[in-house]
Amino acid sequence: MNGQKPTPKGATTLMGGVGPAKARLLASVGLHTLEDLCLLTPTSLTRWPAPLTSGPLPEEGLTRVSGSVLSVKLVRMRGKQSRVTLVLDAGGWEAQASFWNQPWVRERCVVGDQIELCGEARATTKGPELLGPKIGTERDPLPAPGALVGNYPSPKGMSGHVLAGLCKEAVQLVGQQIREPLPEHLLAAGDLPDLPTAVQAAHDPRSGVAFEAARRRLALIPLLALQAQLAARRAGSDKGGGRPVSIGPDLDRELQARLPFQLTPDQSQAWKVLARDLGRRSPMRRILQGDVGTGKTALAALCSFAVVEGGGQVAFLVPTEVLAEQHHMGLAPLLDAVGIGYALLTGRVRGEERRNILRRLANGEVSVLFGTHAIFQKGVEFSRLDLVIIDEQQRFGVGQRSALMEKGKGAHLLLMTATPIPRTLALTVYGDLEVVTLRNGPPGRGDVHTRWVRGQKTRSIIPWLAKRMEAGEQVYWVCPRIGKDGDDTPGAAQARFDKLCEDERVNSFGVELVHGKVPAEERSWRLERFRRGDIGLLVATTVIEVGVDVASATVMVIEQADRLGLAQLHQLRGRVGRGPLESWCLLVGAAAAEERFTMLLQTRDGFEIAEEDLRRRGMGDLAGLRQAGNNLEGLSTLEQDLDLLLLAREACQSDPRLVRELAHGPRPLLAP
Repeated sequence: MNGQKPTPKGATTLMGGVGPAKARLLASVGLHTLEDLCLLTPTSLTRWPAPLTSGPLPEEGLTRVSGSVLSVKLVRMRGKQSRVTLVLDAGGWEAQASFWNQPWVRERCVVGDQIELCGEARATTKGPELLGPKIGTERDPLPAPGALVGNYPSPKGMSGHVLAGLCKEAVQLVGQQIREPLPEHLLAAGDLPDLPTAVQAAHDPRSGVAFEAARRRLALIPLLALQAQLAARRAGSDKGGGRPVSIGPDLDRELQARLPFQLTPDQSQAWKVLARDLGRRSPMRRILQGDVGTGKTALAALCSFAVVEGGGQVAFLVPTEVLAEQHHMGLAPLLDAVGIGYALLTGRVRGEERRNILRRLANGEVSVLFGTHAIFQKGVEFSRLDLVIIDEQQRFGVGQRSALMEKGKGAHLLLMTATPIPRTLALTVYGDLEVVTLRNGPPGRGDVHTRWVRGQKTRSIIPWLAKRMEAGEQVYWVCPRIGKDGDDTPGAAQARFDKLCEDERVNSFGVELVHGKVPAEERSWRLERFRRGDIGLLVATTVIEVGVDVASATVMVIEQADRLGLAQLHQLRGRVGRGPLESWCLLVGAAAAEERFTMLLQTRDGFEIAEEDLRRRGMGDLAGLRQAGNNLEGLSTLEQDLDLLLLAREACQSDPRLVRELAHGPRPLLAP
């Protein structure tokens, strides 16, 4: 580009020095246009230091030195590894720097050249050195001391310095064409600069305060786009014309009387909310969240009873066959007691059995259908689907959820999760849904103690388990992988099962093995033996993370627990403590997971754990939105920008025009 005429939204290849190869690198991180480069925000700022005036180098910290090159040596190692060692005469003292896998440094830095180096200092056995510092020369100097320079999230194969230069060039080319699309009152509410000012300040900051204000204004762009998409989705669901379910006081009492227990205060309050939602003409869009063991399934049962009483059908979708079988078996007596037809449909149900279920479902004989992904496949037709319940909903993508919802016009939707949703996540990913929360479990349950067992103490596990089983209690032993016959490496369920079967201290109580490769019927039979108390110790993979409820199981041993995430460990721990007896969760794992283990030892609060898991894993892992085409890149500072998130949500709720303009993503910001 020669700069003589404006480029409204040109490709990056129109910039000087950007050929096809460099353009592909930029495109790999979503930078396709000059506008994209203008709106890219540095992740942080660096204030460039003044050069050291005397030695030696410090042992840590960002350090700058200048002088003449005394020596430069390239050493090639095995493979493609290399190291350049450079020694600088910094005016009466020597400074050493190392450059790994940058052999070009030897050609650029010649003995006698006057250069500057700036990088992180580190201590070595031969004294402090600079590791991979930036090089400044008379023709290409480093930023002046005190200058603020942004650190950019560059793609692999391109330095942050190069990307920073491209961003600044893009601002020079088209920065004057950027317009502010938001009303002044919205910017004022967030104390934000206008967009042209923010773009300039982000790439050429005059102060840390100006940069932070610019960063926040640019962070508002993806937040507004996401909230607009959620608002549009919410508005679309309201047009579905759901069939209201009238739940008067008499029916309410009758429905609750079908349960074999009284609702807890938490459950009672949540049921009032759900019953009110079911009675509205706009379809219910609700997430029921609660820690493991708080009684979500009982509320799902009440919703199902109510919908069936109104003449509708219920689809009860879960991610695993184990969980589908658990719900099917657990609710069957309640459904049988009032003559409600039900069936279980999973991938293993085939042939005549499957055809019979589909026929009964289509003619309305089956009112409640439990199942896995098989439910939303073609050929599964409901007579009148009025309620979709999805348990462990975070394991399903938005597209899968929509495929099931399309089987019932205006169907109500109840999502359930035992992985509590942090407020930030609820406001972003689930902004089109309302959340109701269960915080307390039923009374009369025993305490659960968590311990990290390591070193020599692991030898005491099996004798201790034998004592628990001798007292009539049962044990889970979870391994992170299945393993094969003859595989005795740690963490293999098959190997652990073989060893326990040979151990006379525990094998007399009965040992069983379940994992994903065990045929479904055989797995169900083994789990049923454990539920009945026929065996004392169940070795399993994480297939039992959800869907197994045994009151007499009081011990959970998790082998190689360091290989599992916080939320998954908490879910597994929730398999014990479901009865009145004191229970235990033993974490056996490496010290690398000490921080994770310490948190589990300190709290059983699933909400606190979920917040920490979100911080560790990031939004994309928990959201599941990538499956639906939404992009959460650029939302990594949500916790610190919660006020911006709320501002974006409020703006989209109060301004339909904004929703219409942004519902398909951020709009172009360059004037035509």
